[in-house]
Amino acid sequence: MADVTPLFPENEPPEDQPSAGQVEEVASLDLEKPVQNCLSCDADVSDSTKFRRLRVCPICGYHYTISARRRIAAIADEGSFKETSKWIQSLDPLEFSPRISYRVRLLQDQTRTGLSEAAVTGTCIIGGTPVVIIVLDSSFLGGSMGVVVGEKVTLALELAARKKVPCVAMVTSGGARIQEGVLSLMQMAKTTLAARALKDKGQAFIVSLSNPSTGQVLGSFASMADIIFAEPGSHIGFAPLGDLRKLEGKRADTEHTAETYLERGHVDAIVERDRLKHELASVLDLISPEFRLTSSRSINSENVAIRPREAWEMVKLARRPDRPRARFYIENVFANFFELHGDRVYTDDPSIIIGLARLGGQSVMIVAQQKSASGIVVGPNGIRAGEITPGGFRKARRGVILAETFKLPLVTIVDSPGPRLGIDMEQRGLASAISRMIDQMGRVKIPTLSILIGEGGSEAALAFGLADRVLMLENAIYTPIAPELGAQSEMSDRGKASEIARALKLTSVDCIEMEIVDDIIPEPEQGAHGSPEEAARLLKRALMRELSNLAGQNTKTLVRRRQKKFRKVGEYGNRFRTALRRETKAWQVGLAAGVRAFRQAGDADSGPQFVDDDEILEDLDESDEPVDSELDAT
Repeated sequence: MADVTPLFPENEPPEDQPSAGQVEEVASLDLEKPVQNCLSCDADVSDSTKFRRLRVCPICGYHYTISARRRIAAIADEGSFKETSKWIQSLDPLEFSPRISYRVRLLQDQTRTGLSEAAVTGTCIIGGTPVVIIVLDSSFLGGSMGVVVGEKVTLALELAARKKVPCVAMVTSGGARIQEGVLSLMQMAKTTLAARALKDKGQAFIVSLSNPSTGQVLGSFASMADIIFAEPGSHIGFAPLGDLRKLEGKRADTEHTAETYLERGHVDAIVERDRLKHELASVLDLISPEFRLTSSRSINSENVAIRPREAWEMVKLARRPDRPRARFYIENVFANFFELHGDRVYTDDPSIIIGLARLGGQSVMIVAQQKSASGIVVGPNGIRAGEITPGGFRKARRGVILAETFKLPLVTIVDSPGPRLGIDMEQRGLASAISRMIDQMGRVKIPTLSILIGEGGSEAALAFGLADRVLMLENAIYTPIAPELGAQSEMSDRGKASEIARALKLTSVDCIEMEIVDDIIPEPEQGAHGSPEEAARLLKRALMRELSNLAGQNTKTLVRRRQKKFRKVGEYGNRFRTALRRETKAWQVGLAAGVRAFRQAGDADSGPQFVDDDEILEDLDESDEPVDSELDAT
């Protein structure tokens, strides 16, 4: 038997069926009926090459269902597909025959489709990258997942883990195969665990959802994917569309779509069928081990003087509406950026950008905070531009996890006034989302690099800035509270924000002195807004230098150093011991002076003699003698 299965057998049956969006049970459709006019726009598609090749209307873009073999042919490099597990076929474990015998239905669909089951698995090459591929076919019993489909999917995922290659799955399914009862249900556990094992091996799992994608398949291995695409207009949801219509009415038709799933943060992108191969090849290229730095290389730094500025002036510079934002730097510093979307819970916070990119030949994961250029305050509710929701923190954390899965360095870009506050934010788990992001950044086993480009506000800055190397643009700020709020709290006068800004020590120079950040990146003379392209050039050079220095380092060592670095902030270290020793000496001298004054008070000819505290402190500053005390010894 030949290893390569023909993608288009001469006797392949016609596949001209309407989408499952119009008809719930795909298996009952008349596949012999030819399509002359588009079901959506009524255009004549009979002579369309695009329709014949991909079954996509050339006028309105409506995506019809297609067979598994046509899907493979559309994305696999020519002649590269080799089928696996071809001869595994379903039996009838329950002897299910309430209306039509299960054995008869299997035989009918095998004869009609030329497939042994609803899943076709194998190996192929996509854009030069070897992958394991899984494709479900909705024309075979609705693409439902029974024992054999679950087994073939599991074997394919295990093969990808064993060969250490990515896995790509093309999903279209109506859900459970009721003819196999609870045995069908068990496949959810099998396939989900296999997907987790693949992720634990550090291999990418990419899924493309087509019409329909529901039930058991979506609730198991399909939703375990690292990256999820969806075809436009596809019906996607755990419950069948018909069941939702009974519960929700017509609302189900709009909420049960790929577009809504993108808005709710459940898929990364909507990709048309003729673009899918290109997008898959781009992602596979970005995560390829071929584009990873394994050793450091020398990149000289530029000696540019840092211009000291008043704290309040730097606050105003960091907040300028025309200051370059994260997306500008992503477009001008990095190459081949491929954006991902969603927190996989409920939302896709636009204030957070995550995606794959390349920097100096090294593939990286970007997690960035994006402030609006329209100003600091937007909307009637007073929400400040760029404030991050719980979904935003979860979305960012997902980017960190993906970076670790793909073994890519992580670059975070910080520019936010802080988290969004409010009762609804509390209900959505704001505190938990922040703590989980901090935890993830602290323990992730990859090189991490953070850059503050503007306003580093409170918990948002910390959660994204817990990195191996933390850089800060010259005119950026790092603060636990907005100076205006600090002035209102401490002085009951927001107009004294400049004084509070100075007291907070929020400038880049202050942060270097306090060892909060590791280095300052100079900006053009007028600031980043005066010459954005030059600012991007300086930032790119600094990032490449730091990334090169981190390359090839042991990940366990990186994590240990990172945690030790942040453990030292505020610890009982040299600086703290020095300050405490000074206070102790002042207390000892003051006590001695008090005793002497008390003794002198009994002398009638002289009054008490007190020592000036300032004189004591001046004497202490000149003295380097250690203090013999239990505290100092400790």
